[in-house]
Amino acid sequence: MLNKLKQGLFSEGFSTFAHFLSIFTIIFAVMTILILQIMQIGVYSSVDDSINKAADNADSYIYMNMYKASFYSAFDERDAADISIFTDGDDFLGNGGTIDAPMNDTNNSAANKSHVEANGTIETVLYDHNGKILNSSEVFSGLSKLKMDKNLLNKINKISLSGNFQEQEHYRYKTIAVKDENFPKVAYVTIAISVNQLNAVNHRYRIIIISVMAVFWILSIFASVYLANWSRKPILAAYEKQKNFVEDASHELRTPLTVLQNRLESLFRKPDETILDNYETIASSLEEVRNMRILTTNLLNLARRDDKLKPEIEEIGSDFFDTIFENYEMIAVENGKVFTFSNETNGSIRSDKTLIKQLMTILFDNAVKYTNQDGAIDIKVLTKDKRLSIIVSDNGSGISDEDKVKIFDRFYRIDKARTRQTGGFGLGLSLAKQIVEALKGTITVRDNQPNGTVFDIKINI
Repeated sequence: MLNKLKQGLFSEGFSTFAHFLSIFTIIFAVMTILILQIMQIGVYSSVDDSINKAADNADSYIYMNMYKASFYSAFDERDAADISIFTDGDDFLGNGGTIDAPMNDTNNSAANKSHVEANGTIETVLYDHNGKILNSSEVFSGLSKLKMDKNLLNKINKISLSGNFQEQEHYRYKTIAVKDENFPKVAYVTIAISVNQLNAVNHRYRIIIISVMAVFWILSIFASVYLANWSRKPILAAYEKQKNFVEDASHELRTPLTVLQNRLESLFRKPDETILDNYETIASSLEEVRNMRILTTNLLNLARRDDKLKPEIEEIGSDFFDTIFENYEMIAVENGKVFTFSNETNGSIRSDKTLIKQLMTILFDNAVKYTNQDGAIDIKVLTKDKRLSIIVSDNGSGISDEDKVKIFDRFYRIDKARTRQTGGFGLGLSLAKQIVEALKGTITVRDNQPNGTVFDIKINI
């Protein structure tokens, strides 16, 4: 069990998995932080706006406290100046106990409005020049323990205090300096709003958001496993194809090299013989050299096609195909084949002349090799709907459905018994397919009736 785990941790697949998982982790972490920050700003933005608006009308809240102090003093049948039960013995009215500050209609309406807001969520704390609370008796919350800090003036701050019943209270507040001749004893005022409910809601939302992100992060583990396997498939397939290609190429080169080695060693064993005496040996060696040259040329062409060499587009006249067919007819006669052709192109086309010729030669050569004596080969070239069609048919032995899937693979030969001289290296159709793809076309293979094979190529022109 430990060995399997160790192998999994240090395998190439695990590194890919860890790469994807780390990306998902960073994405979800950043998303979580951003969402929480945005939510934090959104939850408290209305509270902070209320505090700022209240701070702009701080004099209204001071008037409100003055009225409250006067009202409770009159109710207890005391002189307006004697408000010790509300101010801890400090007279913050500042005028011998009488309220003679200018209170016009505007101030009265502001005081009434502030009074309503204060009864709702806004609370005020008044301080003297020494930072002592002037209205401590009227503050029935944990704000009575709030210390005035001059370093926090004109800023929105937050604080958690212990209430009268030892419960935790949370506030957002702003402290500003008061410079008004009507309130000589009041130096600072704090506007505060309780955010207990908002904190509770914020806490619940934070838990929900973090839980959802955690669930999606767990799902990303499975997604990382899937993506790691999915992304490695083409790499493994390419590696496997490259491995097979090297093995097949090595196998194809090993045979002629072995033949050459044996032939040359036999010549060394006969130093007194003439070239004429070893004619067959030298001819066989030269044949193997030719085969190796053809093979290396095909491999070079394949390598160039793998680099996706761009076709050189040029004007191709209709007589281009007639010239090709004349050459093919000579080759067909030499090999004892019946060759027919038709050129139905309308005017000139635009494509790569070299690639077109190489493509047709590969298919023609393939048809010659896989038809019997007196076999028939037919090539038709036509243009239709801005596409060039090349149809190559023969009456050979045909291709099975199983082989149709593999014939475009490199080094694949239908008849394994054929030699390289008669059957080739199995690279021709692979080259043909890559040429067609470079020309942005398609190549298909189907059965010919009553027997044989038809290759149908369509190329955009």
